[in-house]
Amino acid sequence: MGSEVSKVRHWVIAADDFAIDGGAIDGIVDLIERGRVTATSALVETPLWRSAARALPADLRSPDSSTRRADIGLHVNLTEGFGGRPAEFGSLWRLLARSALRWLSSAHVRAALERQFDAYEDAMGRAPDYVDGHHHIHQFPVVRDELVAVLRRRYPGRMPWVRSTKPPQDLRDLKALVIDALGESRLRQKAHAAGIRTSPWMVGVYDFRPDGESYWEDMHEWIRCGPDGSVLMCHPAREKREGDPIASGRLMEYTELGGERFEAALAQANIVLTTGSRLFSSR
Repeated sequence: MGSEVSKVRHWVIAADDFAIDGGAIDGIVDLIERGRVTATSALVETPLWRSAARALPADLRSPDSSTRRADIGLHVNLTEGFGGRPAEFGSLWRLLARSALRWLSSAHVRAALERQFDAYEDAMGRAPDYVDGHHHIHQFPVVRDELVAVLRRRYPGRMPWVRSTKPPQDLRDLKALVIDALGESRLRQKAHAAGIRTSPWMVGVYDFRPDGESYWEDMHEWIRCGPDGSVLMCHPAREKREGDPIASGRLMEYTELGGERFEAALAQANIVLTTGSRLFSSR
């Protein structure tokens, strides 16, 4: 891992599912404060969102992105219900099928997106730094069209960057390739045509087995082939939530990302952590 990597690479470490539960809030805030996470995307329809926003370090509310230690994004959700409410668009597979067939109502999708952007701004007092999707739904047909339209309407001066799901060229991981095939190239084309920045690469896809050594085998591969500009997706939490199917994986990620060997591996590979707002502004 050492001799073949000499140039400095700048990465973003992006924690998904902020505000999904107390363990995720505590774990992600801790990793931000320790400099291990440089972006987190929020589920703004959970009952905990407003209190979660208040728990963030004060500098993350600043309108000046150059002074913030981490980007706070919007984790667009259409497939999971919170606070006793059912998922607005049904299961992930139902949404995927209906979007592929273009049986989704554009107006319905647009209204859901607008409501979530409103909720983000109400709590943070500013626009999101970036946008991605719970279960990567932001790249699905219809959803991506409405997302680009909403971004153009709401933020014509400086639009948030959008997270790509494109894996590095040397990464041959079936799950990562399937996620990419669900609409990444079309989202990228539409975003760039509208003047919206996208991240170039994403790593961090795995099977959520709560096995630290298996995770590190994947981590070594991500570090080996993740180019400059890579976003490492993660889902850390300090405590388990009952009923969460990936609870053990979240706890394992929190432990590993906060540990000494993660810091040492980044240093050995000459990877410097930064925010997407800084990294992608000149791309």
